Amino acid sequence: MALFIGGIALIFVAIGIAMVIDGNALSVLLSMSSFVLVFFATLGAGVMAYRPTELRKIPTIMKSGLKQQPSDLDATVTQLAAMADVARREGMLALEARLDEVEDPSIRQALQLVVDGLDAEAVREMVEIDISAVEQRHTANIGFFQALGGYAPTFGMVGTVIGLINMLQNLTNPEQLGVGMALALLTTLYGVMLANVVFIPFATRLQRLSEAEIRTREAALDGIIALQGGISPRLLVERLETYLPPERRIGYQERANRPARTAAAEEAA
Repeated sequence: MALFIGGIALIFVAIGIAMVIDGNALSVLLSMSSFVLVFFATLGAGVMAYRPTELRKIPTIMKSGLKQQPSDLDATVTQLAAMADVARREGMLALEARLDEVEDPSIRQALQLVVDGLDAEAVREMVEIDISAVEQRHTANIGFFQALGGYAPTFGMVGTVIGLINMLQNLTNPEQLGVGMALALLTTLYGVMLANVVFIPFATRLQRLSEAEIRTREAALDGIIALQGGISPRLLVERLETYLPPERRIGYQERANRPARTAAAEEAA
């Protein structure tokens, strides 16, 4: 969230500094009528393609998109290695007592299926269906903000055309031509700004979060199927670390020595 808000702030600071350097007042960029036209027309076009049940989730999606951190694949590898160690020493049924330690509900559910005795193909099929459903929901959510990013510049141009029409109707007052032209162009500016400062960057953030979550779930599924097949913890770590960038591949022994330390914690430190 901090980086997203910080990015928006940096954009406005850059615009403000440029305006000051050129000797212009920031007030020339303010027009409530232009903002209202572009923002609400864009929002109106966006909601037309969605059901009420989907639209009611938008505030929650926005809140989650700003606060949510990418799925920690590094921590998932460490956790599954610990689960494999328990399964090898105490048997598969011993995992049931450790399921509460798994924060991700999808991974916990997949492990529960293994504990319940489902065969590998049935586990894979059920988890892949869940992953596909999650991906479809994410795609719909991302598509909403991408659509807004496409509509905003268009309605900015619509506002500019309306402004030009109003200006041309008052050619008898030359003193107002400059003011009218400035107000007309502001709607184009607002459309471009809303698209490229808010809607498209937010859609990109949701896309990155979705990709991280799907990648973590796919890696977890791979690891759980391997765990069910009796793979050793060391080989499981080597297998799952292929999903990680080279600098995150620390090996089984290192993970066994510090299981609670995650990639997120390392970056924060």
